[in-house]
Amino acid sequence: MTTKKLTVTLSVAAAAVAIVAGSAVAFAAIPNSTTVNVAGAEDTHASGDALIAKECVKNTPGLPDPASWRAGARYDLSAQLGFLVIRNNKNAAVCVIENGRAGGVMGGDVSTTHTYANLTSGRPFDYLSAWNEEKVSVLFGIASDNVAKVSLVGPDGTQAPASVKDGTFVARTPWGEDSNQSTTNSVRATLDNGQVVTGPFRR
Repeated sequence: MTTKKLTVTLSVAAAAVAIVAGSAVAFAAIPNSTTVNVAGAEDTHASGDALIAKECVKNTPGLPDPASWRAGARYDLSAQLGFLVIRNNKNAAVCVIENGRAGGVMGGDVSTTHTYANLTSGRPFDYLSAWNEEKVSVLFGIASDNVAKVSLVGPDGTQAPASVKDGTFVARTPWGEDSNQSTTNSVRATLDNGQVVTGPFRR
């Protein structure tokens, strides 16, 4: 069992308590940025998840093309701990949210393996990252634009629906994930034309 370590200020004990406590969780609405005209000039002020994405990039030195990142799928484990997938046209990353505010990118870097350029018609999804505990995992992935729905499928065939937004997805599974085994989870992706594509989450 591999547990993803964070390079942001996060109490591991608090995170564990949030998971063990079984707090009610929900997919959060994704507000859009709003545009305000001030003295004849147009100025964009980010709010909601757009602001969290912006702050997450700011809090993570070294991210490529800082201005290109935008908010994707979000999942909150509790009022204290949540995750927001951020992406640009090449890569995606997972931002940690603490008490409603942006931390930094989980792991502190961006994968050069799990990229949008590597998606194909036969595999229009890919692993991105995971938050693993003994009996629960929050799994993050990327998907092609034509992927409408995603479910994670466990070893016993149980399905956990994912929240999908702008080529990113996140799902909480009621089973743990063995990060060393590619067959722990598989993905069931439904395309916008109704076609279903399945395959292992990890390759």
